[in-house]
Amino acid sequence: MKTFFTSTDKENGLQAGYLFLIVNLFGFVTTGIMGMESPPGELLVDFLWGFSVASIFLTMKPLLGDNVPENWKEGTTFLGAAVLAGSCLTIGDRADGNEFGPFFFIICFSMVSLFAVSEGVIRNFYRYNLLVGGLMGVIFSGAGVFFGYEAPEALMPLQLVLWITFILGLGVGPLLAWRDR
Repeated sequence: MKTFFTSTDKENGLQAGYLFLIVNLFGFVTTGIMGMESPPGELLVDFLWGFSVASIFLTMKPLLGDNVPENWKEGTTFLGAAVLAGSCLTIGDRADGNEFGPFFFIICFSMVSLFAVSEGVIRNFYRYNLLVGGLMGVIFSGAGVFFGYEAPEALMPLQLVLWITFILGLGVGPLLAWRDR
């Protein structure tokens, strides 16, 4: 899992390009050829489109190297972040009153990636809180935002577990790692 989150710039660029092509092909087939107005998983496809475009822009900095000035290279980082934020805002606007849902999905996915790359830096107890909280957040927020699924009230106690692991993993773990450094 660690290699997925620590792939090289070239691997990231290739993955972003492939994802962009796949998502656009899926969109063309479902809306263009099949004529669907609202295909299943439309919000997920829209999110992946924004993610792929943002990733393409983020991989431009190492790709262009010294061919452009430094401020232009930094601009690609800003542009990637702006594309992803804009994509999340439009998805959140259509996702049944859950405007923050796409951003929470990204935060939780980032928690899983932080778990993968923080071995030896953040204590294992807090790393595993990152993993559990991140995975639960990805599953629940992803199901809610992209598919309109609402968890039954019987699962509400899991939200408390999610919140505690979120605080321990993302707040306390890195704080203690910086303190111990």
